[in-house]
Amino acid sequence: MGPMEVYEQVDSYVSKTVFETIQRLRGGEVLTQSEITKGLPCVDSPTPIVLGLSSYLIFVVLGLIIIRALDLKPRPKEPAILSLFVIFHNFVNFSLSLYMCVGITLEAISHGYSLWGNAYNPKQVKMGHLIYIFYMSKYIEFMDTVIMVLKRSTRQISLLHVYHHASISLIWWIITYHAPGGEAYFSAALNSGVHVFMYLYYLLAATVGKNEKVRRKYLWWGKYLTQLQMFQFVLNMIQAYTDLKYMDPHKYPRFLFQILFYYMISLLALFGNFYVHKYVAGPKQVGKSKGRKAE
Repeated sequence: MGPMEVYEQVDSYVSKTVFETIQRLRGGEVLTQSEITKGLPCVDSPTPIVLGLSSYLIFVVLGLIIIRALDLKPRPKEPAILSLFVIFHNFVNFSLSLYMCVGITLEAISHGYSLWGNAYNPKQVKMGHLIYIFYMSKYIEFMDTVIMVLKRSTRQISLLHVYHHASISLIWWIITYHAPGGEAYFSAALNSGVHVFMYLYYLLAATVGKNEKVRRKYLWWGKYLTQLQMFQFVLNMIQAYTDLKYMDPHKYPRFLFQILFYYMISLLALFGNFYVHKYVAGPKQVGKSKGRKAE
């Protein structure tokens, strides 16, 4: 049996499982495919994202096991090729995020979108293709964690980080497959906008190096970046609640708003926990330890 035959068997099983699961969750309603994204790579079947997601999780878990088993510490100085790759990766994501944020926003304006309550229109092909690009960017973002593993930075590889990268990719496959446009524009544009600042921060961090004085000068706004991310989740929660309560269910799939609402609650809880430990409890612990030394 050749590779293509194996893939076809895997694809048949994965597709059947995913589509049947979604159908059960939707009370028997079949997930139909949008004509806009039909035939585009990694859309017609859930198998590419499932395999990509599985490979991502396996790499991260095995990487963590090896790092801890061998007691590998973060390198004092990273290899030049890794440093250059990190800079390149963050620059690409910064540029792509800026392109998607501006492109989706301008496309929404051209179609007269309101802030929320926008219907999916299968004739808005350009908007659908921008949503498709946004979905495909989630594959590239898997490299965020791969880089952390290569840098042996286990402190950064948290449950929050892995959960967010893994779950968001599958959710955006569903959106891209079923309704790439309309009300999905807001989450895609908003998330891309936040990522402009996030990847700019990572790019600066990779460029300035590990000198604490320089990092304090250029990376002082990390706390506010986390606040911006949490504000994004609050806006998405309000959007989902408003659309569930007031929007005509024929305009945009209701189950996607339900996913959005509960997903944002989970992210807000995880990011809130991270914020408290790093920016509230963390500085207090540092202050206490300095006080003990002074005594």
